[in-house]
Amino acid sequence: MSEKSEIKMIDVEMLHLDFKNPRLPSNLTRTERAILKYIASTTSLEDLMEAIAKNGFFPGEPLVAVEEDGKLIVVEGNRRLSAVKLLNDPEQIENPGRLIRSISDAAEKISELPVVVKSSRAEVLPYLGFRHITGVKQWEPLSKARYMRELFTLTSPEDEPSERYKQVARMIGSRSNHIKRSLDALAVYENIEREDFYDIPGLDEESIKFAVLSTALADERIAAFVGTQKKEGNGESNHTHPIIDPKSLSSTSIKDLTNWLYRKNESGVTRVGESRNLKRLGSVLESEKAKKAFMSGSSLEYAFRLSKGSEEEFMEYLYTAQA
Repeated sequence: MSEKSEIKMIDVEMLHLDFKNPRLPSNLTRTERAILKYIASTTSLEDLMEAIAKNGFFPGEPLVAVEEDGKLIVVEGNRRLSAVKLLNDPEQIENPGRLIRSISDAAEKISELPVVVKSSRAEVLPYLGFRHITGVKQWEPLSKARYMRELFTLTSPEDEPSERYKQVARMIGSRSNHIKRSLDALAVYENIEREDFYDIPGLDEESIKFAVLSTALADERIAAFVGTQKKEGNGESNHTHPIIDPKSLSSTSIKDLTNWLYRKNESGVTRVGESRNLKRLGSVLESEKAKKAFMSGSSLEYAFRLSKGSEEEFMEYLYTAQA
């Protein structure tokens, strides 16, 4: 991606921020001004601006852009591009603040930036996936999941879902079961988002712990409860369940799970509590008696005692003590 023969010096004014950036909140207005303001207010951009103003733009790590609708869209390096744009003109956003203005006033304007231009997103997606999903500059779990879905769209719909997961995994150096779990969690998350996070105080796209949801769905019993895995006739979960069809998801169960994971009581504790209790929740959901008690208001600890999981846990303690 960074071969010198591919690098071109391009006018900053010709470079545009990426409206499809998976790190942007879904409810953010897709305009250059709104995206620039969001990046400036959420990523400590002043530090980067100061570094570029003092040391110049590092040419060894060029931006990566693709041409779309006659524009050069920067798909890698939006934060660096934002820093340069505000160094050149801090008034590109409303109320830039005294610090951004002072850094800009003291800095020399940058007219051109080193850019690697690619013909399409398909050409650059695997590189970005490796860099930001398994590489050194990793994104947050929700951003990763959105990017995995972009990679997934590059695979052939004619292939079996399990093969498509493997293809994405090979692109970024991950595992196919991790790809599926992330995409399943993303499908459930989007259901939660459509329901406005069930009016849970303080819960939104930026505060939700997506990794907790993904970890919960790694338990096949919880996955079967919300519909990301199907139960066979013998009661076993189907691990090869294909791409999630929104119709297969249980909106009622997703609402219950969301409340259990994220709604806090007066003491600031959720019904599930720590993520290590997810295994207990899985055991409760597997037992009709325990599930009924938990959904009726009993504590997770009490409901767990009614499930087979308590017996299995007790045996594990015995084996541990014996060892």
